[in-house]
Amino acid sequence: MNACPRAWAITYATLSGHLNSSKAPPSTPPRTFDDLLTRTMRATWLKRLADQYQRKIWSIPYGKQTLENAVDDAMGLVNMSVPHLHLEMGKVRSNKQLRSLEQCQTLRPLFTGQPRRWAYFDRRTSANIGGVEVYAAPDVAIFHQHRWTLVRLQFRSPRRSLLGQQLEHLLMVHWAMNQPGFPRNFDAYRVRVVRWQGRAWQEHTVQVSNELLEQSLGLMNHDVQEMTWLQRWANADPSLNSLPLATHHEQCQSCRHRPDCPAKDGLNSAKRAQERTVLRTN
Repeated sequence: MNACPRAWAITYATLSGHLNSSKAPPSTPPRTFDDLLTRTMRATWLKRLADQYQRKIWSIPYGKQTLENAVDDAMGLVNMSVPHLHLEMGKVRSNKQLRSLEQCQTLRPLFTGQPRRWAYFDRRTSANIGGVEVYAAPDVAIFHQHRWTLVRLQFRSPRRSLLGQQLEHLLMVHWAMNQPGFPRNFDAYRVRVVRWQGRAWQEHTVQVSNELLEQSLGLMNHDVQEMTWLQRWANADPSLNSLPLATHHEQCQSCRHRPDCPAKDGLNSAKRAQERTVLRTN
């Protein structure tokens, strides 16, 4: 929504006067090969966790073959084609990234037989927080030293500000406190982020406090208000021509809506044309 309000409105808003209210956010096809690899790694990792939870051990060859098959299936499903060398290099990089994820300090105990209570989640599992259906599930929750560590995995680093990211991560605590079986007091939680940065996974802890949790709820409610306003704006202008365009031209490069977007021939020129139209209207 923040990156490109127009693209968000096309994907999530409806002409019925309501936001898309399906139980899970709509799934869109991957726009690039890197996007496809990221989704495939996440799906493969979820299978890996499911088997590990059942104490089914993956050998290195089995893990490699599972990922490669998943990439091939995903390529065929969306009819994507890339040069063979590019494809093979992508598979090798993705396999190394998944293998190294198991060695992270936060996750290593799950794969080395160290005693832990833990659970894994699909991010499409929602929770009702203050009347809002929120998709903020942790990827993994690990109980250790009398507290739950909620783990968020980032296979690609987002562009949001550091503070915005931290507050967004804290929604995992709200999510957990609204789930059966988890404590309802915030001091029963730690928050860890495991993020792929360049060629390695980096780990950091997010501070959990009552003040920061209130700020994270404030951020969520602000975003909901912005979404509602944007949805009304889209209904008022079905052409969507008056809606704000992308904040940066990089957002346009792989956007699937670009062929029908005013910015298809350049973001800056499209914004200037939009400004001239607004001035004439006023």
